[in-house]
Amino acid sequence: MTHRVTIYWKCSTHQAHKLIWLDKLPMSISLNGEQYLDVDDEQLAHLKEYEQAGLLDFRNKQLIETPHGLQPAPSGLRLTNKA
Repeated sequence: MTHRVTIYWKCSTHQAHKLIWLDKLPMSISLNGEQYLDVDDEQLAHLKEYEQAGLLDFRNKQLIETPHGLQPAPSGLRLTNKA
């Protein structure tokens, strides 16, 4: 199953890069430290472990496909991305 999530990395850039690489996540991170992802069940389980360890926060944002990849939907739309 695929889950669409927004996460905010609370750890150092080096640590985030290492975790992204280990879990084979897309490398794009926004300027404010958020990352917009489509993840499978195994990747989501890893992200939840990182959340419990204080390395990231999940954000409630609807994501849409754009020519530049996943991006937050215009702010007038209100949906959650919780699994």
